[in-house]
Order: sequence, then C-alpha cells, then structure tokens
Amino acid sequence: MATWQQLKKNPRLWKTFQQRDWLLRKIRQFFQKEGFLEIQTPTLVPALIPESYLHVFQTTLHDKLGHSQTAYLTPSPELWHKKLLAAGAPDIFEITRSYRNGDMGGHFHNPEFTLIEWYRHHGNYWQTMDDSENLLRFIWPSQKVTYQGKTLSLADFERITVASAFEKYLHIDDQLLFDKDKLFSWARRHGYRLPAKISWEELYNLIYLQDIEPHLGREKPTIIYDFPSQFAPLAKKNPKDPRFRQRFELYLFGVELADAYNELTDPQDQRREFEKEEKSQEQKHKIDWDFIAALESGLPACSGVALGIDRLLMILADKTDIQDVILFAADEIFPTTS
Repeated sequence: MATWQQLKKNPRLWKTFQQRDWLLRKIRQFFQKEGFLEIQTPTLVPALIPESYLHVFQTTLHDKLGHSQTAYLTPSPELWHKKLLAAGAPDIFEITRSYRNGDMGGHFHNPEFTLIEWYRHHGNYWQTMDDSENLLRFIWPSQKVTYQGKTLSLADFERITVASAFEKYLHIDDQLLFDKDKLFSWARRHGYRLPAKISWEELYNLIYLQDIEPHLGREKPTIIYDFPSQFAPLAKKNPKDPRFRQRFELYLFGVELADAYNELTDPQDQRREFEKEEKSQEQKHKIDWDFIAALESGLPACSGVALGIDRLLMILADKTDIQDVILFAADEIFPTTS
C-alpha cells in the first residue's frame, strides 16, 4: 500500500513525521544556540571528491543552447563546506539531502537520505565529539533514551580507539591488525570463509563489520576513533601513529549515527590522497580539483561531522526500518521485481 494510502487509512502514522518536524527544529535550535551559521550548498554538481567505495548518481545537464555536461548528485556536502571555510566562513551547519547509489534495501539505508553536516572553524575532533554528545543530550534532556525496550544513559559515553576495540573484543593487537598474512590466518582460524585473493582493506572491513561493530553502542553510547589510514583519506593522520587517521564514528544501540574527521588541510597531502582514490575507484567520475585550489588558498584547522537524521529518527520513533521514517522511501517508489 502506498504511503499516502497508509496515512489516509491510519492517521496515527502521522506521529512519526510530526516527530521528524520536531527533531529538525531541535537540531536547528542546538546549532543556533551554539552560534553556528546555517548554509545551503548544491546537491547537483559537476564533480565530486574521489571516494573509491562510493557509487554515485550520474545524469546529464542541458542548457537552453543545447549544450550538455555530466552532473552528479552529491553523496555529502563536504567539499562545499570546506571551500566556504577556506573563504573565511565561521562555524557552519547544513541540513540537506544526500544521495548514494547502491543503497537500496536493508534496514538502515535509503539511496536518498537526510543528514546534518557541521564544521567547527579552528576546531578539532575532540570538540566535535563533544558537539555530538551534547546534541543528543539536547534532544533527550532527561539523558535517557529508550529503543526497542532498552534504555541507555547519555550521561556516560564510551570513547574507544579502533585499535583498543580490536584488542578488547578480539584480542588482536595493532601489530597483528596491520599484518595481512597473520590477520588472514586469524580469520581462517575463526571461521571466516575467505577467497584466496583478498586485500587487507577488504579483510579488515569483514572483521570490523562482523565482530567489532555489533558491540558498539550496546551498553553505552560509543564513540570509536582513530581509524586505519586507508579508510579516511580526507582526515589528518594521527601525529603519534600515522597508521591511523583522526576520524570517529558514533554508535547508539548498535546503529552508526555519525562519521567525523579532523580535516586534512595540507593541499599536497590531499592531492596525493585524491590520486590514490581515483586509481581505485569502482565507479569513475569527474574529480573536483577546484577543492585542491581552495586548500592551497588556506584551509584553517577544522573538524566536521555528518550525522544521519533518518537513523536518529528511527531511534526517536522506536522504528527498526529506515523505510518507516521516510515519506515515499525508495523501496516504495522503486519496488523490486522478481
């Protein structure tokens, strides 16, 4: 049954979308209280950041003279925010639609989704960790949040590094973690079915998703930080251990809500990372080299966070499927055929 038909038949279903309206108002109140400037950036663009794991939506843009050019829907507003920071913007935030192809199906993905992205001018990822925690506490002033019958306290967040999480949950130290052959042998001994040829990145992802992620945000809200350098090409390396980059993710009830970086500001380092990502892209697209020019003009130290509003609403509304909190979700608009 179509969404409009369900809403007409059962008006109580409007409650979830009234909660969405309330949630957006609360988020805006929080960032306005913190002195952030709300901005709007384009979602239809001529070029993107190269991110090897992403599949994007591509279209053709026509003008009135009959000229055409390739255009893309943005998977995030990140590069536009950083261009504004390079131009002297203060602390900024945006509530926007973003698009990722290949995200049909599953309980936590929709190809068109809503996120809030914010950047602290001259900030660092410790400050944006605080922002993330304080935002959730602002939404739940009682500091108690209940989801699917379980309650967590927002007064006490766990902060743990990726290396510590592998040690805690799997007894894998950082030496074993970065040794592909030893990690491959460990995975085989622990029941993983692996192809003979697998990259370290693929192996790490399998283990992280299967044996680390299920623990995160279960007993306490969790911020996991300092990810292997291969998985955060736009983040600064940890000066104490360059095998890791200064990135964090936030989990609540096992749901990943936010992804954040201490942003890479060196244009030469960023160019090298772009070139590496461009070579490994599964889907080729035009690269926004103007972003490098913005960095060359001077990007101040900054830290940015992207937080999924649809997933946050799932928790607020106590829903287990993202399709239940989106009006006209993709599964309804584009039903699969057998």
